[in-house]
Amino acid sequence: MFEEKIIKNCGVRQRNLMRPAKLASEKPDTGVKILKRGAYFVIRDCADITQNYLSLLAYGSYKDPIEELQQKFTENEIIDFVPRSSKEVYTKQLLNNIFADVFAKERGTYVKVESTPEVELDFTEGDDEDDIYGDYEFDDDEVSSSSSDLPQPIDLDMSDGTAIIEKLIEVFNVKR
Repeated sequence: MFEEKIIKNCGVRQRNLMRPAKLASEKPDTGVKILKRGAYFVIRDCADITQNYLSLLAYGSYKDPIEELQQKFTENEIIDFVPRSSKEVYTKQLLNNIFADVFAKERGTYVKVESTPEVELDFTEGDDEDDIYGDYEFDDDEVSSSSSDLPQPIDLDMSDGTAIIEKLIEVFNVKR
C-alpha cells in the first residue's frame, strides 16, 4: 500500500506502531489491565488515530519527501491510493501535503525541512537608541512582493483522478 511505503522508508521511531495500533484498535486491553472504563476508549481511539495518520507523520519527517521517495512506489499502489483520497479525509490530507510539495518544487519555492539555527539576539539597551520597540511589529527584512513576483499556479485539475495518478507516477519516477 502507498502509505505503508511512506512509513517503511521514513526514519521516525513511530514507524513501527502500525501493527500494535491494529491490535490495540481491535482489543484495547491487550497486554494491560484496564482500571477505568475511559482508558479502554482512549487506547482504542489513539490506536485508530495512529492507523489513519501515521503515514502523514512519516511523510512530514522526510527532509525532501519527493526526492527521498523516488522509485519507492508501484503504479498499482498509486492507482489504489488516489481514489481512496476522495473517500478518506486522512488520505486526502496526505495527498494534499504531497501536492503542496510537488507544486512548490515545480514553482521553485520548495524548501527542504531542516533544523533552523538558533539566532542569538542582543537584549542590551543602549543610551543612543531612539526606539527600542521599533521592530516589534515587523521585520526589517520583510520585502513586499508584487503580483508579478508570485509563482504562477500549476495547471492540474485536482478533481481529475487520472491526472493526479499520472502526475504522481511522473513525480515519484515510477517504473511502468
